[in-house]
Amino acid sequence: MHSHRYNSDNGNRAWIDQAQIDLAMLFATDLHIGSERLYKIKRKGKSLNLRYEVDGEIFHRSYLSALSWRAILLFALSECKTATVHEMDEPGRYRRLFPQTLLRRLQWHVRPKANFPPVARLYNPNGNAVILLTRSRLCGHAVDALHNLSYGGPMFQPLWISDIMALRPILGIDLIRDETFSTTLPISAYLEAAATTGRVVDEPELFGMRLTGDVPRLVPPPSSKAIRSIFDQQCRENPALEKLRTRSIYEDYLFVSTR
Repeated sequence: MHSHRYNSDNGNRAWIDQAQIDLAMLFATDLHIGSERLYKIKRKGKSLNLRYEVDGEIFHRSYLSALSWRAILLFALSECKTATVHEMDEPGRYRRLFPQTLLRRLQWHVRPKANFPPVARLYNPNGNAVILLTRSRLCGHAVDALHNLSYGGPMFQPLWISDIMALRPILGIDLIRDETFSTTLPISAYLEAAATTGRVVDEPELFGMRLTGDVPRLVPPPSSKAIRSIFDQQCRENPALEKLRTRSIYEDYLFVSTR
């Protein structure tokens, strides 16, 4: 997972435009675990360990708050630096959940107006947590996901991969990747079923449902004041971000959706 540099002005401009869109959506909502925002959940002695590289310099850090890593990453991106993550949480766990083959498939789905099937399924074998991944954002530092981590019902939103990885050390939600997962149905079917049933439905059940193709929007909770303030600062430094404040994840997909 790393931030790319481009040798051409056109390539760099395209990366900047997409990065701005991704950042705007990542700061538009928070990941809620139950009824609480993840970044506010702190338990003594619980932290996310990271080994990462910024412009060739290796760092080892333990972050108590989900916001800490975001700040580091934002600084690197704003300085046009290359940021590469090598490890998150326990040694080897990052690559078990997000192997290079999966990251490449998620990146391949970064296309305008797409409606691909979900790429991967993460789940907690000791609970009911489920996350379906559809595409990557911010050069692989984030992903689009349909999940059931919130008490408010299923959510479809961009998530920082670091937040997904932090669920085990901070909350004990030990996600694993379903290596048998394969689906032919597009994400729109999963979203329609989630809006209808109030849960993330597996493919066998989807085939038995009467789906219309009309996809009601799953509205995530708004971002907190702390998250908005970070984005406000970014908007002051880069006014072009302001017009993206209300951009929705649904605008990057091709299916009929109701508001």
